[in-house]
Amino acid sequence: MKPLLPTKLDRVLASDGELQPLLAKTRELRALAGLVQSFLSAELGAETRVANFKEGKLSLLAANAAAASKLRLLAPALTRFLVERRWQVKLVSVRVQPSAARALELKREKSVHFSTHALERLRALHERLAPSPARDALARMLRRHGALPRR
Repeated sequence: MKPLLPTKLDRVLASDGELQPLLAKTRELRALAGLVQSFLSAELGAETRVANFKEGKLSLLAANAAAASKLRLLAPALTRFLVERRWQVKLVSVRVQPSAARALELKREKSVHFSTHALERLRALHERLAPSPARDALARMLRRHGALPRR
């Protein structure tokens, strides 16, 4: 993770004395997030966010149950990794919190594009099949791709 350069907003916020504790906490969480990401594989890191660090307890959010399970297995090693880097981490907790963006990504319909030749072959297969659920499913797919007329 490359260091973040101060933005205009950072400079404005830094000039307000009352926001200093918030900025310090943000920097602390950013630094921890960078270390956590460097410890984890790229795939698992993409499914993980640092939620909080308070009184030696590091709270992580996993995008799904599988990622949470992996994080729980890695928690002791992650704790040692952070302690070696002078962070006073005593406990790593993991919660599942699916992100809305990821959920939308999963809901998107698959977009498959068939060649004209493939559609012709599938249409011929449809004509040869006896009435069955498989034939009905093939007909729906061919209609979606414009290879069969709508009913």
